[in-house]
Amino acid sequence: MAQVRTSGKQAAARKAARERAVERAAEFRRRQEQLEELAAEYFVAADAVDGINEDAEARIQKIRDEAAAAVADAEQKAQAIIGRMLDTKVTRDEVAERLGVSVRDVKRSKAKPAPTADSDAVDEASAAPVEETQGNAHESYAA
Repeated sequence: MAQVRTSGKQAAARKAARERAVERAAEFRRRQEQLEELAAEYFVAADAVDGINEDAEARIQKIRDEAAAAVADAEQKAQAIIGRMLDTKVTRDEVAERLGVSVRDVKRSKAKPAPTADSDAVDEASAAPVEETQGNAHESYAA
């Protein structure tokens, strides 16, 4: 009878151990499923971050391009105004002083050739204003 009790106890112990093992395995599977779901959510969020960054970079580049075009346009207008000031026969020094810029920033705009004019006529037209400006510059130093 002692053996029967022992085997009965062993059977009950095995049954209890098996139930604990099944419970732990089920808990492990639940955690695994939860971790897989969390990992999937992470990858979705990480992909969203990449997409947001790519979209932001594209918008930033577009803004930079627009800004560069606006700056170039404004600089061209500023140089045209300087050219018009120089066309009034004032020296580069005076224009620079009036505008508060350095003399090196005051540049004579290049004469635009007329589409029907000969190249000799264009050269003469573009040389004349430069000579007049140089003459005025010498006058301002003499004064």
